[in-house]
Amino acid sequence: MIRALVIALVGLMALGASASAANLSSTGAFLAKSLDANGCAREAGGVPSVQLTSWVTLGLVASGRSSGAAASCIERHSRALTTTTDIELAVLALAAAGRNPGNAGGRNLVQAIQGSLKNGRIGTLVASNQFGILALRGAGATIPAAAKRTLLADQNRDGSWPVSRGGDGDSNLTASGIMAAVAAGIAPNSTVIVRAVASLKRFRSQGGYALTVGSPPDAQSTAWILQGLAAAGKSDPAAEAYLASLQRSNGTFAYQRGLAITPVWVTAQAALGLTRRPFPLRP
Repeated sequence: MIRALVIALVGLMALGASASAANLSSTGAFLAKSLDANGCAREAGGVPSVQLTSWVTLGLVASGRSSGAAASCIERHSRALTTTTDIELAVLALAAAGRNPGNAGGRNLVQAIQGSLKNGRIGTLVASNQFGILALRGAGATIPAAAKRTLLADQNRDGSWPVSRGGDGDSNLTASGIMAAVAAGIAPNSTVIVRAVASLKRFRSQGGYALTVGSPPDAQSTAWILQGLAAAGKSDPAAEAYLASLQRSNGTFAYQRGLAITPVWVTAQAALGLTRRPFPLRP
């Protein structure tokens, strides 16, 4: 989801057959090695990033690894978080790690999300409203009724959610929309969720899922949708098998067959999808 805007979970008990086929132990080991001496994550040759550290924190939780060092990095650098979606992601990561996002290095990230509610929307984006709902639920805070109404109003008639209200459906945002709707108290068997799950079929591609209709499948979109399906009480073993097939010998996941880019980010999200654990995660 956030990838579309810029160019996503206790131990191994929740793993299905395809997730077991992937080596999440080596995945967790790779993610742990992506942290520097201060617990902050970076891609090879890159610089440490708080946003990437949030993803790695979530991936470590999914892989059954300790996330304490990464969570501490987020807390130390909480004031570097400026966009609403980055703050929301950090709240999800800290909550999953068992930390208090209401006091992250002296900054109340939950209050920052609450303060971004304007005209019924958390932040300014379809994505920020969805992730705001998920983050508030993860932090144990009240979800504003206005944000829930906006979430439902953002949904397209075909059941999908778009990047911008009224636009074409986006697979990642549809998956996170399902997670947000369930987090907001909408039943998985409701018309809202049933229509959204049905709309995901349009994004099926070569065993996995694509970001947009007709595109090749990729690891991150497939992982997002596996999380969304899990929130609705559904699964897709074929897509899990596709995602597991992208794992490389060092534990990382290729973005697409024959294309390995941003391996830390992709691998963290793949771990989330394969564990069938929707946001918000619990420590």
